[in-house]
Amino acid sequence: MSKSNQILKRLELLHPKKIDLSLTRLKRLLKKLDNPHLNIGPTIHIAGTNGKGSVTSYLRSIYEAANLKVHTYTSPHLINFNERIRINSKLIEDKYLNSILEECEQKNKAEPITFFEITTAAAFLAFSRNRADVVLMETGLGGRFDATNVIKNPLCCVLTPISMDHMNFLGNKIEKIAFEKTGIIKKQSTVVLSKQNKIVRNIVKKEIFKKKCKLLEEGKAWSIKEVNDRSFVYKFLNFKYKYPLPFLKGKHQVENAATAISTVKSINQIQVNEDFIKYGITNVSWPARMQNLSDGRLKKKLGNKFDIWLDGGHNEDAANMIFTFIKKWKNQDKIMILAMTTGKNPITFLKKIINQFKLLILLPIENHQYIQPYEIKENIRTKVNSAIKVECSLNIYEAIDVILKKHSSGKVLICGSLYLAGQILQADGFKIK
Repeated sequence: MSKSNQILKRLELLHPKKIDLSLTRLKRLLKKLDNPHLNIGPTIHIAGTNGKGSVTSYLRSIYEAANLKVHTYTSPHLINFNERIRINSKLIEDKYLNSILEECEQKNKAEPITFFEITTAAAFLAFSRNRADVVLMETGLGGRFDATNVIKNPLCCVLTPISMDHMNFLGNKIEKIAFEKTGIIKKQSTVVLSKQNKIVRNIVKKEIFKKKCKLLEEGKAWSIKEVNDRSFVYKFLNFKYKYPLPFLKGKHQVENAATAISTVKSINQIQVNEDFIKYGITNVSWPARMQNLSDGRLKKKLGNKFDIWLDGGHNEDAANMIFTFIKKWKNQDKIMILAMTTGKNPITFLKKIINQFKLLILLPIENHQYIQPYEIKENIRTKVNSAIKVECSLNIYEAIDVILKKHSSGKVLICGSLYLAGQILQADGFKIK
């Protein structure tokens, strides 16, 4: 086990709950560290249920294309923890990561603090010691009490589509979840709002009115006017622009790209020309978002008559996006490989899309709490009207053997969890840079 993994394992033991939404513990530690979060540079804060990681990746790609120094904080990681913290666009190096984690650990003095809180403090520490032109901070699962929400005076607060997810932590009503997500909105800040349902939109607008913010709302300040096979037409205020389709696949990724473009255009302090925006959205990298695994170990094992697609989506909105994407997979056998973490609802996710597939293979997730495959299988049998064949396998290699026994060609979609996606990428030999 590497030194950083040893430190991370120790940090996981500091608080019995993995998630315990509060800012008190983190503020205590940050004070001991001389409040690095107040000195991290111009910051864009991104929250939402779906698309916040993709929007963050578009922003990073656009600003990098403009030769700006960009720090990024995201979660969860797929393969290595270092993915969460990028300094000047590079994954944080092991030696530096070890140093800041140990510093946070020593200052914390074994007091209770969650893993996400103390590692967020480490990110603030790293960012405060390395100058950036722009810092991209993605929330964990919340907003109001998310560990990232100690920052002050962001350049822009971005809210991507908000829907039902993490109900065990944020509440089981969309009103409650929306209220928590809007907690990132600061007084008199600029807010970019993606497409939302009416209930969410009204809650966000009340918060914006109360805090006297400048609102750039999808459908009013900006919108997507037209999408074809190669490009999309986008309107911002009174100006129209034509952009190539983004590299990330799916109609929802055009919406995510448009949210990122709106964010860039809303920030007067950092000017970016159109060429950099076009380059950024077409050269973005964000693994496990409808990613085609076209040349790795798994493709070699399955053979050229199969296509493998990987997506970390796990909620109802993600299922709708998947449904739209796979509609073009006509006259081909469709196979799904699925795993889900504890607390998710596989039936809600599967209801709309399950009848599109001929075979569903259920997997466990290594080193993470997951819903037992046999439990999902039983729920499908009793709660879903479907003729789909359901199998349970121990790992991806066993799942591939099942596919090869039953099908000679087809499209394979692996989905349901970013933790599963990370394991699949590792098995495939994929390197995140």
